[in-house]
Amino acid sequence: MKKLLLTIFLSAAAPLMASAVADEVNGTATSFHQKLDEFTSQVINADPELRSILGLKDDGIDDLSHLMSDVSLPRRAQLRTEFEQALEALGEFDRKTLAGQERWSHDMAAWLYRTQLDLLAFEWAPAWMPGGGSVYAVDQLFSIPVMIPQFMQNHHAIADEDDALNYIARLRAIGQKLDQVLANFDMQAEHGVVPPKVALEGAATQIRTLLAAEIGANVFVESLRDKLEGVSEIDAGRRQSLLGLAEKAVQQHTNPAYQRLLARLEETLAENPPNRGVWALPGGKAFYDAALRWNTSTDLDAEAIHQIGLEEVARVEQEMDELLRSRELTEGSVGERLTILAKDPRYGYEDSEAGRADVVADIEAAIARLEPLIPKYFNRVPEQSLQVLPVPEHAEATSPGGYYFPPAMDGSRPGTFFINLGDIESKNRWSLPTLAYHEGAPGHHFQISLNQTLEDLPLLRRILNPSPFTEGWALYAEQLVAEMGVYEGDPLGDLGRLQAEMFRSVRLVVDTGLHRKRWTPEQAEAYMIEKTGMSPRDVRTEINRYLVQPGQASSYKIGHLQMLRLREYAKERLGEDFDIRAFHDLVLGNGALPLSVLKQAVDEWVVSLEAEV
Repeated sequence: MKKLLLTIFLSAAAPLMASAVADEVNGTATSFHQKLDEFTSQVINADPELRSILGLKDDGIDDLSHLMSDVSLPRRAQLRTEFEQALEALGEFDRKTLAGQERWSHDMAAWLYRTQLDLLAFEWAPAWMPGGGSVYAVDQLFSIPVMIPQFMQNHHAIADEDDALNYIARLRAIGQKLDQVLANFDMQAEHGVVPPKVALEGAATQIRTLLAAEIGANVFVESLRDKLEGVSEIDAGRRQSLLGLAEKAVQQHTNPAYQRLLARLEETLAENPPNRGVWALPGGKAFYDAALRWNTSTDLDAEAIHQIGLEEVARVEQEMDELLRSRELTEGSVGERLTILAKDPRYGYEDSEAGRADVVADIEAAIARLEPLIPKYFNRVPEQSLQVLPVPEHAEATSPGGYYFPPAMDGSRPGTFFINLGDIESKNRWSLPTLAYHEGAPGHHFQISLNQTLEDLPLLRRILNPSPFTEGWALYAEQLVAEMGVYEGDPLGDLGRLQAEMFRSVRLVVDTGLHRKRWTPEQAEAYMIEKTGMSPRDVRTEINRYLVQPGQASSYKIGHLQMLRLREYAKERLGEDFDIRAFHDLVLGNGALPLSVLKQAVDEWVVSLEAEV
């Protein structure tokens, strides 16, 4: 459930956008932003899960937290129609008449509608936006079946008995939603679209683990038990009664639906489906082109991105070689030398609860070390706090090394950096700080949390986080930390940063290799290990991720390079008048924009400052 999942609120934009055009014709003055907020709010308020994710409650809207969102097959045609109508209605606005931020909002909305329509154009597209969730009905990473437990754990807040009863109602509703997912799975299979074997195996493993628990220890019941402990107004007897209702709901609705889905996955696994990129799907080339447009917000094609990746790999490899040689590590490839360093026990963590606690403590310490330097580079910092939590044990095997979850917009939940502690041997002290700066401050936490506070911008721009901007900023933040001097006297820390940059550069090569050049997963794994020195287990997890998220792996480095280009362009044009804090205010103060729109914003900012001189 990454940041992009929030894009689902746009699915019913068309009627209100059309209403805005009617208002203009009838002579009632309504700003573009007002209308954008109206339809965004309407769609959010009609989406039960999104309201919970955003922490919206007691805002005058009917409480929907007893429901799950609709992903039934009829929803597919509705999505296409609504986006087509929204794009048509958007075209009725004369962009030349829009002022200030409304232009960027118009351009962002147009980009979003076009890219999502491109992805929804395929007959096998699922009943949700592929750009906002999963391409396949089931995968091991962020598909609905594997993310429902985390949604219930992290986003269904319980403050009173009504909330608890709604939680139990949702357990019943999960059964229907999983059957809708199964219908999507069968629909895709009829079109010859079957998830890679590794995706099915990963999802099946997680479902088996969930089903293996005794009902009283089931993840959904345990989550409710934990939540009830914080509600003093519910006495012990009533808590026990509520837990009994939850157990019954899991037994009669949730688990049977998971069992039905698991049976279908096992049936498909018996057919030994291949592990291949989307080139093998019907219309796979066109789909990957559309996925790259969405995930990079550029018109760069796969060949261009592959070549950029090769060039960046060569550049970063040279810098890493120089640092390794300074540590008297001269034998073997850069990847082989990094592997040796990663296995050095001086830099590892103990495989124990204490060792796992040390990982969390070191992440928190790395972020704290940065705090005194922040005012020199940022005028604005997020008010929302940041917490560091382990990835839930049931999801460790198939989750990435770390990921960020945004805070609730009402302040009830902080931003969260989830760190995967499943393979403690893959963690080392010299690479961990870079991950902390990427997922935490000044990376995702700064950008996404600040995004939510930009009250002068329409809601769309405060909660939509296109991957090329969001991941590009986080990778830019990794480099910025080095420029801030954090690694002075710590060459190994800087080596960890370069390894992370190499990792993102390799992603350009591997993503396009898997999905356009027909690389096998084994080819991709060998290349990534050679260049990054990552452990085979971590590399395998990454490759499995790229197989089910075509194009997303390319977003990081493409976004990073564009932000660097824009900063250098501004510095060259403004000279001594360039202020790094003002630049960061501009980039973060406009919300997460597509890269083409960000370039326009920077151009205009530079021209306005030159005019003041």
